[in-house]
Amino acid sequence: MSIRNILVPVRGDGKGEQVLNAAVVLAKKFHAHIDVVHARMRPDDMLTFGAAATGMREAVKEIAETHAANEEARVKKLYEDYCSAHGVENISQPRNGEKGVSASWHEEQGHQATVVARRGRLTDVIFVAQPEGQVGVNTFEAALMETGKPVVSVPSEEVKEIGRNIAIAWNGSAEVAAAVTTSRPIVEAAEKLLILSAPETHGDELPAADLAEYLRWHGQKSEISILECGPHEVGQALLKACVDNGIDLLIMGGYAHARRHDFKIGGVTQYVVENAKIPVLFHH
Repeated sequence: MSIRNILVPVRGDGKGEQVLNAAVVLAKKFHAHIDVVHARMRPDDMLTFGAAATGMREAVKEIAETHAANEEARVKKLYEDYCSAHGVENISQPRNGEKGVSASWHEEQGHQATVVARRGRLTDVIFVAQPEGQVGVNTFEAALMETGKPVVSVPSEEVKEIGRNIAIAWNGSAEVAAAVTTSRPIVEAAEKLLILSAPETHGDELPAADLAEYLRWHGQKSEISILECGPHEVGQALLKACVDNGIDLLIMGGYAHARRHDFKIGGVTQYVVENAKIPVLFHH
């Protein structure tokens, strides 16, 4: 079991490079391939009601198509320049057993969230920019709720290391257990594993000691730290513990209701998504 493919959605919002940088850091550990995907808006999606109602539909569609093509060319050029500057091999076919990091470019029509939900089904891990307010929320939401894959939220801060010192935000739930098992190659490559658990108030869920035993079966030592915090301070306590212990990746469950109109991530997840200064790997 290894990390062989990393999905990175990009668009011309200035955040693509920071997400690619983080993906490359992880890809170097596993000689992995990065699937860079750019979602190209359909002209119909760019039409306003007024344009359609005044008989200008075809003219506006032509302008929209030209704009989309120019934007695609611009972002693709940024991608090609990035690969050249960072020594990432730009390929179109899978390599067999070769070392190093490679990447490929894919262009698909549609909303980015929809494209990520579809392409994310066949990848090992998805990297997305950390949402800021409502910007990036739909992509994060689609990756988390519709792919069944680990999703790494990348902060605006420079990422120099991912996965050397890992903390696991453990509460015994199925979500965080899935986060650990689906990202096992990353977990098994860590030099330090810290299990962070709030006081055991979650009923009959698995205690932190059970996770430590699971990790021992995989030949890994871990340390358990019980957070000293109230039920409404878990997010703050988690991030403080990460800073205090030099953690470069936090793994946790992504707790949410169903996608689309009633999507709402849970309080701790919400706080961490909005305030983390390090990459966070979520799984729902």
